[in-house]
Amino acid sequence: MKKNQHDRDADNVILFPGLKDRLYEKGIERLEANDFEGAADLLRQAKKLDPDHPEISTAFLVALYESSAYKEAKQIAAELLNEGIGDYYEIIDINLMILIQLNQHAQVVHTLEMLFEEKEVPIDKVEHFQTILALSKKVLVNENQDQSKGLSIDLDYINGLDLQEQTLQLGSLTDKNIHPYLDSLLHMLGDKQTHPFLQSIILNVLRENQVSEPALVKKMHYEGTFIPTDLPEVAETPLFQAVSNALEAKLEQQNPVLFMQLHEMIKRHALIIYPFEFEKNNSDLWTLAYQGLGFEMYGDNWNKEKMAMELGVNLDDLEGALTILRKLEQISSPII
Repeated sequence: MKKNQHDRDADNVILFPGLKDRLYEKGIERLEANDFEGAADLLRQAKKLDPDHPEISTAFLVALYESSAYKEAKQIAAELLNEGIGDYYEIIDINLMILIQLNQHAQVVHTLEMLFEEKEVPIDKVEHFQTILALSKKVLVNENQDQSKGLSIDLDYINGLDLQEQTLQLGSLTDKNIHPYLDSLLHMLGDKQTHPFLQSIILNVLRENQVSEPALVKKMHYEGTFIPTDLPEVAETPLFQAVSNALEAKLEQQNPVLFMQLHEMIKRHALIIYPFEFEKNNSDLWTLAYQGLGFEMYGDNWNKEKMAMELGVNLDDLEGALTILRKLEQISSPII
């Protein structure tokens, strides 16, 4: 039987040399730019060209996770583990985060208990996996309690954990019915003693769960009342977007390494003060402040007076902005 035209065309497809590597490189670029869906599309194509490539497969899994495609990510993780593709414990770690997002804590417990029983956990992973195991067991205990009695988050338990453990505990509520926990979450938002990063996590949980109840947020020296459903995502806050875009135009070509470091710094700072923004809504001021902080990081001299004058930025405002950024960096750098 003769092939039809479509079959002949399919046989004649010619792959450009280096296409797989180019797709992988562009996918990594999209990951670093936080375009997770774009990264997943590119890396999916690269993986089709080389299904067993460990770096491509792992990057594709990360992109799916970061783009919240948890069900597909779970399926890919299972395939990689079954086929022995990629670093086994790195894939296990990502898979555990996926299961937590899917609220499948029983599977988290089963997976980790099997690893510990078989004594297959590397020394550098033991404490980390024990923490996740304890948290998932705690979640399962809470789920088995009678919700009609009015569950609340155990604030003493939360406060006794380190920041990473607290983040896991609160992040696990994203896909859960949070109304039994709502009073405790709102209490944490209004308590300045709560770490500002955790307050941002809580706001995101409330936004994802379509909570429309007003929430009083007291964070550092900021205070305000917000409707979670009305809040933008962290990456969409206007001032931080404007500053990031301005720095990209200034630095991406002449100093891409510095730009990437400042871009990551901006994301950290935006997350820390979310849903607030800097009081002085002047993108030129904050762009210059971040650029100056970048110069200081590399030990470069910079003429702040001259640069402030060129941009029409008040020098006292610039000094104040630099002080704020240095403080935010102290708070945020251990987190991300």
